Formats: sequence, C-alpha cells, structure tokens
Amino acid sequence: MRVTALLLSSALLTSCSSPPPKPPTAAQASAQTFNLNGARALRRGDLNAALAAFGEALAASDSVEDFEGSGTALLNLALVQARLAQLDAAPARGSQDATPARKHSDAAHASVDRILTAPQRHSDTQRGQAATRKAMLYLDANAHGLALHWADQARAVCTDPCPLAPTLANLRAFVALERGEVARAADQATRAAELAATLGPQAEHANALRLLGRANTRLGKTDEAAQALERALLIDRELGLPERIALDLMHAGENEDRRGQTAAAREFYERALQVSVGGNLPGLVQALRVRLEKPGQAAAR
Repeated sequence: MRVTALLLSSALLTSCSSPPPKPPTAAQASAQTFNLNGARALRRGDLNAALAAFGEALAASDSVEDFEGSGTALLNLALVQARLAQLDAAPARGSQDATPARKHSDAAHASVDRILTAPQRHSDTQRGQAATRKAMLYLDANAHGLALHWADQARAVCTDPCPLAPTLANLRAFVALERGEVARAADQATRAAELAATLGPQAEHANALRLLGRANTRLGKTDEAAQALERALLIDRELGLPERIALDLMHAGENEDRRGQTAAAREFYERALQVSVGGNLPGLVQALRVRLEKPGQAAAR
C-alpha cells in the first residue's frame, strides 16, 4: 500500500503563482484564477476538475511566456497526475490493468521534466520543488535509489534555510523504513520533525511524527511510538486531513498489537476504518478490514 508516499508528496501544492510586482496581464490573472479553481477542486476531491483547471492555467501562462506561472501550473498538474496514478493503481478498483496508472505517472514525470530540463526558464525554487516531486514519483514506484537521487538533486538547489528540508528528510526516513533500516529511519524522522518544527509546514511535522512512531514500534519502543502517533493525530485533526488521521489511527493500532493489547488495537482500527469510509479512501479501507479480520497480524511486522 503506497498511501504514505502519497501523503508525503501532497505538501508541495501551491495554489497560485506569486503576484508579479506590477499588475498582472489578462493571461496572468486568468492563470491565477484557474490555479485557485484547481486548488478548490483538489480540496473537495474532484481530481478531474483540478486537472482541467491546472491545464487551463498552464495554457494561459504559456501564452505569454510567464515561466513562473507555467512552473506553478506544472507542479500542480504533477501533483494531481500522481494522485490519479495512485487511485488507478488502488487494488479496490478491481482491475489488473496498469495502463491508466502508468499513463498518469508518465504525465506527472513529463510535467516536472518541463521544469527540470529548462533551468534557464525556471527558478531554483521551482526546480527544487520539481526534483522533490520527481523523487516522490519514484518513491511511489518503489524505485528507492532514484527517489534518493532526486532528493539529493532537490537539496542541491534549495537555498538555506531550505523549506523542502523537512519533506526530503521524511522521504529518507520512509525509504529507510521500507528497507528495514529502522534505527536510521527513526533518526531521519527525528531530524525531519526538528526541521518541520522550525521551518514548517505542520503537515510535514505530522508526517515526521508518524514515521517516528512506526519506527519506534518496530524497535519495540512502544511508549515512545504511542506518544509520537498521538502528537501526529492531534496535528492532522487540526488540519482536517482524513487520510492522515486514518493512518495515525492505523499505526496506533499496530503499536497496540505490538504490545499485545488486542482490544485497544481493534478500537484504533475501527476508528481508522470509520474515517477511511467517510473520507472515501478505498486503499485504507481494504488494509484496515484485513487487520480487523486477522487481529494481531501487524504485531509480527
């Protein structure tokens, strides 16, 4: 299940380009409106409407060679295309055809490549965001080496204090956890939490705490894990993010399984399932139903 990678990647969305120092042209104003409309569509979960709006924003920016505006639209498009690829790959959809997911993933790569292959047109800030998105796309594909490579590329063009640093540290923590390097994952997640507490955003702070909780569970530090996951849950509730709330609760259940507290684990899984159903999160719904059907399964992880 690639839900965690998706959540890490979501922090990069920018709803509109920075206002120019002089009044925007008609095309620039149109692009900003389309970007805002796309952001609203994304918040309500209408990915197709978001895709269309960001496409219109890109066309408007391209029409006047507004490279800053084009870069913003391309980053927004890549985020939506990555989400569509995730949904098309979700087992709950019931299809074994990987073509739709591959199409959206290829489109996301193409969007960020337009920025990465034109350094004379795009700022270091946007190139760093594009490289981070590229890293996330490879993370979604389980290509951990390429994900780390592009994380390094992103950090190389990000000026200190680097706003991407918490996201990149979380990415490294996630890769370490996937590779079974649990102590390293805990160290990276701790670093990410420290960076996010200073640089923001809150969503990355919660990501770091969630990863730290998962690592501590696997290290047998279940008290520390419970504390980290509870802090992540408080942040995600405040932000109103169903996917993240469900993950916090699911991993809290895994931690209780590790402690042998089957009843407490089941309570967390049931809460996570309720959030996932309400938030229309089919991948998480399936994973949680498995845990509820096979209590104690996560304790062996």
